[in-house]
Amino acid sequence: MTLSSIQTPSGMYTIAPFDHRGSLATALGLDLTTAVGKKTLTQLKIMFMQAFSPLCSGVLVDPEYGFPAIEYKAEGCGLILTLESSGYNDEKTDVPVLMQNWGVEGIKNNYGVAKLLVYYNPQEPNAQQKRKLVMELGESCRKEGVAFLVEPVIFSLNSKVELTAVEFQEAQLQTCQEFQAHCDILKIQYPGDALACATLTAELDVPWILLSRGMSYDQFKEALNVSLENGAKGFAAGRSVWQEIGEKKDAEGKLDLEQVQQFLQTTAIERVKELIALTEAAA
Repeated sequence: MTLSSIQTPSGMYTIAPFDHRGSLATALGLDLTTAVGKKTLTQLKIMFMQAFSPLCSGVLVDPEYGFPAIEYKAEGCGLILTLESSGYNDEKTDVPVLMQNWGVEGIKNNYGVAKLLVYYNPQEPNAQQKRKLVMELGESCRKEGVAFLVEPVIFSLNSKVELTAVEFQEAQLQTCQEFQAHCDILKIQYPGDALACATLTAELDVPWILLSRGMSYDQFKEALNVSLENGAKGFAAGRSVWQEIGEKKDAEGKLDLEQVQQFLQTTAIERVKELIALTEAAA
């Protein structure tokens, strides 16, 4: 599918990502080696779909646990499907591992847009291999007529020392410049300030949208505002919208799906509506 399938009528992107797997299961105390853990994670993704797909221009789902949720997707909401296997717990220097028995053709058959998460630093030893993977997937997507979303997450080569703001911005800009020829849209961390956002917009020929990376909702809303004012075309807001669901426990300390459902249908939906209004105001 083309990018238009995940756009609002005004050409913006309001995306609800819930392709989280291992990281989400760990945060919620779910054991994915058990049938109960797997079933609960799938139930959760169905709840996300029911809450957010009637509002958003697109949803981002993994085929591993999220596939059953697709039948609950609201008509008119586009579909983005993940290529990589569960990635948030891997070593950031590793080249992304693609899901087995799944790929661009499978995404095409499900009328989806393809997405790849890649942890990246232009100075890392595996940078060339990662660029090669992005290039090959980009070519495959073009051949199949599938739009390709790349999510490059910048990281420090020294796990004990965070990148300075300037180092991060330089690495992010170089990364986006390296990847843009091979994808249709970039989903990126907050560049840090208005000037960095405007610089990215000026240097890129593809649209970029803001991901939340677990910021608090208020932090994300502020970052989105600055981003939209300086060229961002929308958002992909996951944990910032619903990370409090981890607190919704029953008397035994287990995840209470009724409480989760209530939170999603009230607080989370109101947050998404607010983010959509901000985004559409910038169109």
